[in-house]
Amino acid sequence: MGEETTIPVSASGVVPMSTCNSFERKNNFGTRGWSIIFIEAALLWISSGSVVHGLNIILPAVSSTYNLDYTKLLALATPASWASILAGFLGAKVCERKGPKFLILFSLAIGGLCFGLLGTWGTTTGFVTLFAIVCFFDSSFAYVGGPSLIANWFPRKKGLALGWCTMGQTFSTATYVPFLAFMFATFGVQRGFWGIPVVMLVMFIVVAVVATNTPEQSGCTPDNAPMTALEIEESNREQESYVCPFTTRQLLGMKDVWFMGLSFGGIYIVIVGLLSQFVPRLTAIGYDQGTAILYLSVAAIVGVPGAYIWGWLSQKIGIKKCAIAYALWYTAALILNIFELNTITLWISLLMIGEALGGATNMSMSIVAEKFPRRAFVKAWGIVNPIQSVVRCSAFAILAFGLTNLGGYSGAYCLLAVVAVISVILIWKTDTTPISS
Repeated sequence: MGEETTIPVSASGVVPMSTCNSFERKNNFGTRGWSIIFIEAALLWISSGSVVHGLNIILPAVSSTYNLDYTKLLALATPASWASILAGFLGAKVCERKGPKFLILFSLAIGGLCFGLLGTWGTTTGFVTLFAIVCFFDSSFAYVGGPSLIANWFPRKKGLALGWCTMGQTFSTATYVPFLAFMFATFGVQRGFWGIPVVMLVMFIVVAVVATNTPEQSGCTPDNAPMTALEIEESNREQESYVCPFTTRQLLGMKDVWFMGLSFGGIYIVIVGLLSQFVPRLTAIGYDQGTAILYLSVAAIVGVPGAYIWGWLSQKIGIKKCAIAYALWYTAALILNIFELNTITLWISLLMIGEALGGATNMSMSIVAEKFPRRAFVKAWGIVNPIQSVVRCSAFAILAFGLTNLGGYSGAYCLLAVVAVISVILIWKTDTTPISS
């Protein structure tokens, strides 16, 4: 199960904090461990594409096919996407009771069916209803069930594992829309929508055959650390009998829960603000739209290895320091965008934004898994994730205020920079010491 070593492991399957940190930066996840990482990467590819990137082609296709008002579809897609917030809470409840594997399989089935039907219900109400269901279940399998698997399988290497996983999310930015466009061009809009459910069906089979809620259930060990068969059996019994010692009310009363939710919600505001306005910002200073879109695609490609780099760094210096560095990184990118961009500052900003695309998803999950290890993660994540999502939803309102009242892009980005600095302070105030359960 990996390299020969003498890493000590507790009965709960967690490598002690005192262990040499080099162990946590090794990619020896084991064959089954790598399969879990691949599963979450694929789930993130599907979900982020279906809920976010895919709208670039989904809305025009549905609008033109059924002669629906594009502006109305776009306006209603935003509140429909808020179903993802509810998924963070309810999905965690299901995951806590039935396990992440059940949640992933159930959500893949319902989410895939509803996504395929998007091309057949030719009314605005039908589209918005189906899209809300897609948002709910796609968020459930990719942002609740998948992270819970990662937290269970890699309690000490979660940052590194999520670094690999979030490559799938970043890769989706560059590949999901071309794939869906190919399906529409080849099979037509109505049948082309079923291309994604076919991918989801493949993932359903893979998860059903390969995944287990904990590594112990597969005869493996957390982080692929060496354990005897007796220790694995003991750890498995402990995990199966585990009951989170905290209630929802108790978690809501913890300041660190709020700090984690608000800080990364703020970071998501910054990311949404930069990404959603990157193309309009470039066209405003003289670039044509095609070039601006190309530059954004370049940023997405750069972000694929960047997702791993942030995961590795979080293992190297610790999740708290890494998260602070990440927020400051985006602050610097914002400062570059406050002033009129020249070719040099444009490409520096472009590379900085792209390289950091996958980091937020990684660290927003990792910091919760650091405070609430393994089976405790899903309970806490079911509170922190909705807080992050609610805060993130204010991104466009903040942007609109800045663009309207603070002198355009410079004023709007100054406002985002303030949000980033507030996030740094909140992360700095967060106590990431693991809970004792």
